Amino acid sequence: MCLQTFSVMRQFRLPKRYSMMWFMMLGLYFSCAGPGQSPQQISYTEDLSGLRRGEEFKVADATPTPAQPSAEQPTGTTTGTVLARRDVTSQLDNLLTASAEENRKIKSVPGFTIQVYLGTSREAANMAQRQVYMALPDARPEIRFVQPNYRVFVGKFVDRLEAQQMYADLRSEFPNALIIPDRIQIND
Repeated sequence: MCLQTFSVMRQFRLPKRYSMMWFMMLGLYFSCAGPGQSPQQISYTEDLSGLRRGEEFKVADATPTPAQPSAEQPTGTTTGTVLARRDVTSQLDNLLTASAEENRKIKSVPGFTIQVYLGTSREAANMAQRQVYMALPDARPEIRFVQPNYRVFVGKFVDRLEAQQMYADLRSEFPNALIIPDRIQIND
């Protein structure tokens, strides 16, 4: 009798992957079914004015009245203009000017280009350049001689995804085309 029960139970046994999926679905169901509070209903306020170090900010009221006391208003919602004791505009202008000078010194950035030809023949490189013009009239192919080879490059891209779009257009015409890392010249 015991052997018969075991064989019947074995017939209805599910594979392990189905049981794992069953437990995962059950866990997902119970995790979503709870009576929780949504994040949109939680309100949070924090007053950090007690943590400021020695900096006093005064709130200037838009319409002052003589009956108002001159002491600081209690914490809470206030309206008006904030008056600062120190003006940092000149320091900020100096930092921005220095940053702009440093940026002018940068002549190139890392990027990508598409190499459509690599070989020792100048005529073949010129022919590849003409083929690129026929396939993509807006493209600007460039021939570079890196001894002993001629290379034809198309495009200057900062992002590989941009290069991938032109690469898909050129792939039918140039099956050996490659997207390669390159330095892109800027500030010309």
